[in-house]
Amino acid sequence: MTFAKKHIEDGEYDDAVRITTEEIDAGTAAPETFVDRATALDLLTRHEAAADDFERALELDRTRPELVREEVDDAYFSALASGAEKLAERSVEGAVAMLERYARCLPDGRHLAEAEEWKLRVRRKRPGN
Repeated sequence: MTFAKKHIEDGEYDDAVRITTEEIDAGTAAPETFVDRATALDLLTRHEAAADDFERALELDRTRPELVREEVDDAYFSALASGAEKLAERSVEGAVAMLERYARCLPDGRHLAEAEEWKLRVRRKRPGN
């Protein structure tokens, strides 16, 4: 278990973000470091930043495979869906754009159909609907 994961388990999300950011800034970050920070950011409801880190983790993992892809896929989609739901209150098109990131990043992902369903769901949040 990484030190960041221990902070996450203890509900110390800001500490997990701080520790992982230090690793990333030092240039020593592995894909798992980005997943740990993404997880903490998602729990802090900073969904867009979390999605950015999940994407970076998946990108790095293509050249240095070490992640359990199914777990990251699930967590990434969850961050996007949560972020889109929150964003839809201000910008439906922004929410749809957030969900579209999933297919661009994981064209063979496990949640492609769900992403399409979520786009329909957030489009129904238009004022007056």
